[in-house]
Amino acid sequence: MAEEKKETGKKEKPKAVPLGETEAIDALAGPQVPENLPDATWSVEKLTEVVTKESNMLVRANAVNALAKKGGPDVVEPLILALKDPEDVVKANAMVGLAAMGKDLVQNRMAELLLDKNATEEMRGGAAWVLGEMMDEKSLEILKRTAEEDESAFVRVHAKASILAYEQAKAPGKKEKVQK
Repeated sequence: MAEEKKETGKKEKPKAVPLGETEAIDALAGPQVPENLPDATWSVEKLTEVVTKESNMLVRANAVNALAKKGGPDVVEPLILALKDPEDVVKANAMVGLAAMGKDLVQNRMAELLLDKNATEEMRGGAAWVLGEMMDEKSLEILKRTAEEDESAFVRVHAKASILAYEQAKAPGKKEKVQK
């Protein structure tokens, strides 16, 4: 009978390759978690190098979180660099870290970045989100101007979303206070 199947010309289906046996499948499984992830005990210089040069997204994301945890004026520019990252989680960590630093430390730099036509749309959109988190009149004015005049639809949408969040937080019945 086995001989009859060969004679009929039927081809057998190729067998499935078990997970992990090819590099392509391994790449789809996502980044591996290294044993030594960055933390706030690392220097700002070392964390900045990781943010800008490391290929593993998880390591970059942890480095961004470590920079944010360290805080201070020395970490603002490295966190801004992280807004260029191709991975959304790294960019989101950077935006949250910048917003948590407070307006005294980052507001003017975020306004400059938002208006910098040489910066990427992702960086400028991130700056709009951070300014929206400042919840003050100065940031609101910058965001309104951007929402109306910016060339980039991506940046205008982020500015409008930040304005909407501001207005909702300011609405009566909200527990959060809007700063002036």
